[in-house]
This record gives sequence, structure tokens and C-alpha cells, in this order.
Amino acid sequence: MLLAIACVTWPVLGVGAPGTGTEIEIGNGEIGAPPAEFELSPSSEAKQASWTVVRDATAKTGVAIEQAGVKSAEDRFPLAIYKPASLKNAEISLRLNAAGGKSNQGGGVAVRLSSPQDYYLVQLDALRDRVLFSLVRGGVSEEIEGVDADIASRTWHTLTVRAKDDQFIVSLDGTWVFTAFNKTLSKAGRIALWTEGDSITRFDSIAFTPLPASEERY
Repeated sequence: MLLAIACVTWPVLGVGAPGTGTEIEIGNGEIGAPPAEFELSPSSEAKQASWTVVRDATAKTGVAIEQAGVKSAEDRFPLAIYKPASLKNAEISLRLNAAGGKSNQGGGVAVRLSSPQDYYLVQLDALRDRVLFSLVRGGVSEEIEGVDADIASRTWHTLTVRAKDDQFIVSLDGTWVFTAFNKTLSKAGRIALWTEGDSITRFDSIAFTPLPASEERY
């Protein structure tokens, strides 16, 4: 069921794929408040407060979404789930900055999310210099593919995943890092921002482009 091909160089992947692209307007949220149009998980108010819109002069539009490194209960991963869109085949791109954390530094994007315990995850690990693709089922994470990469902390990185049926093409800062295959989650789902443990992570420039119908056929 699982197959992956990994390398470290490939042509640039861009967000400007055929189809209608959408960029999430982070600035719609009030500074210091949870981000607009996102459902936060875990849902207790204490955990919600850890996801906030902050000013950041280094961000593309001067604002970013920050997860402040509050470890979630029962080892659940903090998620900010974008409510308006449900996608199966799409290209999703975002910038993230691993700004702090002692035992964890990094973050990622969840795709085809059907619940806070079930999704695919593309993750940057700045402490271990790794890009990872995992399947999360019932809250348990299973690594499908992982590749070493140069991931500097306190620096903006662009992470892109192109999901088409059972194929997932992942790039970092415009360069292909691996292609992975998995058939477990075959239906459309939400996209979400993801962090782990005590990571302090900022996100900006979140965009997605559904693949045209012609690319959704085998």
C-alpha cells in the first residue's frame, strides 16, 4: 500500500497551478484574537488562546497566525482547521517560521482532514532538519516518508504539497523533496495548520488551488 520515492532536487513547484486559487486572508482576524474562519482543536478556551493573530514585520502582509507552544491535553496535536473549504485533489502552500521551542520546533499542514484525529500531515522539523509525510489515524501518527533537509529556525520556509488521488508531491522553498503514495484517505477533507509539543510557530501566505477536473481522473 505504501510506496515512496525520495530525492533532494527537482523543478520548482508553484501555487499557480491550473484552476482557481484562493489565498486565506489572515489579516481578517483581530490582533491578539484567534484567527477568523478557523476551528481550533483542542477546543478548550485555554487551548484556543494559544492560536492568535500577531503582528510580524517579517511576514508577507505584516501579520501571521501564531501557535504559542501550549502542549495539548492527551498528547493531541494543536490544529487550526480552515472551515470554508473541503478538498481532495489540490495544491496547498504556506509559509511557516519555527520561532521557538525547546523539545519541538516546527509545524506543518494537515490535508484531507475528516476529524482532528484523522488526516494526512506534511511537517517541517527544524530541530532534526527533516521534512515528513505521515498518516494520522485515530490520533496515532504513522510516518510514510521522511527526508533530511536544511531547515533553519526563526526563518520563513515555504512548504507545498500537491495531493492528487494517492500521490503526494512535497516541496520545500520551491524545490521538490519527495513524492509519496498512500490510499488510506480517499475522500475530500479540510486543511489545517498543525504544530507539536512546545513549538512556537508562525504561519502566513496560506493558499490552495483545487486541481482541475481533467487532473482528477486516473
